[in-house]
Amino acid sequence: MKKLWTIVTLLVLVASGSRAQIEFEEIKSRTQEKLHVTGFFDYFPFGQYENNVYSGVFKPFIEYFSDHGQYVLDYLPVSMSYEDTIREASKGEADVVLGMYAETSLYTDLKFIYPAAIDNPIHIAMLPSKIGSLRSLEDLKKMKGAIHAKERFSGYVNDKLKDFQIEYVDNSYDLFGKLIRGEIDYIFTSIYFGTIEAAKLGLRPQIAFSKQSIWTVPVFIGISKASVHREYLSHTLSKMLEKPEIREKIKNDMINIVTKVEEQYNGTVPPAYELPQNADK
Repeated sequence: MKKLWTIVTLLVLVASGSRAQIEFEEIKSRTQEKLHVTGFFDYFPFGQYENNVYSGVFKPFIEYFSDHGQYVLDYLPVSMSYEDTIREASKGEADVVLGMYAETSLYTDLKFIYPAAIDNPIHIAMLPSKIGSLRSLEDLKKMKGAIHAKERFSGYVNDKLKDFQIEYVDNSYDLFGKLIRGEIDYIFTSIYFGTIEAAKLGLRPQIAFSKQSIWTVPVFIGISKASVHREYLSHTLSKMLEKPEIREKIKNDMINIVTKVEEQYNGTVPPAYELPQNADK
């Protein structure tokens, strides 16, 4: 009789636990928590925030994740410098950072989610008539180069750039203008960002990119160590990114974004840059 009572008691406890679990799931589905998100908000296609709308390669992934965890996404617009935004994220103002680099001091106080979500290959952009003569990085060090001020590179790459004659240009119009006029010899650029910026100006046919990347920078998803959701985020995001099919989808999403922009701006009339009088005709 005592043994039977013990079994009955255990069954009651198990049933109570099951009810509690069901009730918790029901409560969670009724009250969704906000997940504050930041990252590259001015570096398309890695991330862009315009007219209160976020877009970029990480959007499908983070939306899939939020549906899985039943979160409401709250994208934090950049109302300060990018560097200050990341520092605020490390204090817990954001839970998730969409895009950051290893070996970069700016992200020291954030937790990296491994493996990397995607790579950001850095290439050389030159005029087609000149890129064939390029043989090595040593050749570049003798030339004048430039970088778009919106480009975001890792600390490792930024250190390497100190060996080159580089200037930073605020906008794509002036950047490619310098290249076409011969004021610079080349541009260091993300193959994705550079291709899109050239396409938007109608300059894609006039710009050649190196076949091989100069550096390939892994791009990670990060989380704030101060986030109240950090344990769940760390575990679940890692499990998702460990799946090759997830990372492959992010890569394919990137290719699709770039292709669509190229198609959208195909036929755009390029700027009529005033060339030097001694330029080749």
